[in-house]
Amino acid sequence: MYEVILERDDCMMCGHCVEVDDSLFAFDQEDDLATLIGSTREDDIDEIEVDDVEVYKEAADLCTGECIEVFDDEGNPV
Repeated sequence: MYEVILERDDCMMCGHCVEVDDSLFAFDQEDDLATLIGSTREDDIDEIEVDDVEVYKEAADLCTGECIEVFDDEGNPV
């Protein structure tokens, strides 16, 4: 399992994550910041555990605000 974290405070609303896959990322209708679909939110940080991280890694690489991070099951950045 991998953990994907989206720190919404760092979101610059560039839209790259949504362009990569709009079934995994969306803009929140209340504040227009990116959100991880299906995630849990605590203190404006979205977190989700996934098996396949390729799309999340691509979104993280393209993110202008550098707000998306992907970690392996030992907490190491992927």
